[in-house]
Amino acid sequence: MDEGLYTREPRDEASSDTERVRTHATKLKNKDSARRYYEKKLRNGKADNRDSAEEQMRKEKIHKQSQKKANEIEKKRKNAEAKKKADQNARKGSELSRNAVSKVGAAAGMVTDVIGSAQEDSKDESSVAEEVVESGGYIASGAVSSATSKVKNKKYSNKMHGRKELSAEKEAARRKAQREMQRKAMEKQARAAENGGKIGRKITDKAEDLAALLWETVKEFVEDNPVTAAIIVLVLILIIALMGLLGSCSAMGGGGGDVIMGTSYTATDEDILGTEDDYKDLEEGLQDDIDNIESDYPDYDEYNYYLDEIGHNPYQLAAILTVLYEAYKRENVQAKIQEIFDIQYELTVEEVVEIREREVEDTRWVEDDSYAEGGYWEDYTYTEEYEYYILNVYLVNKTLDVVPDELGMTDAEKQRVALLLYTFGNRKYLFGDEDIYNLPGEGDEGSHDHRVPGEYLSDEQFARMLAEAERYLDVPYVWGGYSPSGFDCSGFVSYVINHCGNGWNYGRLTANGLRARTANVPASEAKPGDLIFFQGTYATSGASHVGIYVGGGWMIHAGNPVHYSNINTPYWQSHFLGYGRIQ
Repeated sequence: MDEGLYTREPRDEASSDTERVRTHATKLKNKDSARRYYEKKLRNGKADNRDSAEEQMRKEKIHKQSQKKANEIEKKRKNAEAKKKADQNARKGSELSRNAVSKVGAAAGMVTDVIGSAQEDSKDESSVAEEVVESGGYIASGAVSSATSKVKNKKYSNKMHGRKELSAEKEAARRKAQREMQRKAMEKQARAAENGGKIGRKITDKAEDLAALLWETVKEFVEDNPVTAAIIVLVLILIIALMGLLGSCSAMGGGGGDVIMGTSYTATDEDILGTEDDYKDLEEGLQDDIDNIESDYPDYDEYNYYLDEIGHNPYQLAAILTVLYEAYKRENVQAKIQEIFDIQYELTVEEVVEIREREVEDTRWVEDDSYAEGGYWEDYTYTEEYEYYILNVYLVNKTLDVVPDELGMTDAEKQRVALLLYTFGNRKYLFGDEDIYNLPGEGDEGSHDHRVPGEYLSDEQFARMLAEAERYLDVPYVWGGYSPSGFDCSGFVSYVINHCGNGWNYGRLTANGLRARTANVPASEAKPGDLIFFQGTYATSGASHVGIYVGGGWMIHAGNPVHYSNINTPYWQSHFLGYGRIQ
């Protein structure tokens, strides 16, 4: 084998010097020897040419400085170009101005020359005018050409910056054209009126002539035929009377239709009843808010409720919406009934903190040497002040009576609301025939003249209650009412209790609130002066109606109006809830 092929030495040296160590043996013996060889060569055979940290920082600094210098040079170049362009535009503008002035001067000179030559040649006025017009046309042609060029050159500028001016010009042209059309229309009307007047005068003249001729003819006929003329006159009188009667009936029929429309709900029953249900949903939500007061406002020592009854007159709500919208749709009045609801009801809470005193029991150590322990524990009581937290809850039902004013209705609109309420919108059947609140005398057998047996009045407490209650017989029912000008059921009972002189002061409570403040009494033990409660008389949970039981199966209560009612009727028996005795 010729080893010179695998060594770095020339072939002749490799063959002659047999004792020299072969280099390829250390490089190619195996992978480990090759790796050691190349590692040694890389470490020692080449110089490390990488830049040091200082050199890298210096190069970056030089690069940034050169970049900054290049930016400054570019900025100066752009400024120079902009200035050069502005100067060129200025020179062009001045040249255009000079050209325009020179052209105007040339045009003026041309016109002057034309007029001068005409005078020298003794030309007539028409010839001079034609030459001036021709010269002017030439000048105008040049001006138009120049203007067209400018418009083409500045088309983009006019498009972007002249929009307002163009629209203003169009608007001015439109108004001018409109005024011209109005002027022509007025002139046409004036001419028509004038022509009509002339025609009318002609017709009048003809009519006068015909009337005179007719009168002469009738006069001659009457003189010749008096009986026949009398019959004809009588027939004419009958015809005129009959026509007048028919016209009056027609007018009465039309007026009657207007009256019926003005006193009727114009929405469909479905939309009226659906809207009423939506308003009741709002009221039920309000009742839920009141029922959850103690969970929504926990940790108070005492809760006091001053609540008006929740409820409204459905006929009144429908009347208000009819005046506002006429044939309203349920889905279109949701925002308005929410606004009306917010006007009618006001729910507020008030926190009151009182500083009170209480007796506290405790133990303490008493030192006494007579005891082996050196003392003893004793019980004792002391007084301490503490904060007592009260939450007062107020619900004010302003009733729907205030809504027309709050909505800013006119006097005419308010009068129509009252009229619709008076006529029940000519749909008294809408909300049930047993509506004791809104339909006077409906739903129960009421009486104003009922007399309570004298033996019941031996109870002085009841006698005072009855005397106070009878003062308000025939007072009208008003939702939320709590005054002698108008009561609702719980407002009436609360007012009587608080003002009868028995020392009671419960404030203004609802039917449910009064039931909570009384002790339940079985029907077999009820006596005059107890309260009687009913449910389901309108859409609310718990007690919905309350009256004062006067014995013998009768009560006095705020129906519509305040009156006595027999509780043994089917209506009251179907709604009976229970009795309660005031504590």
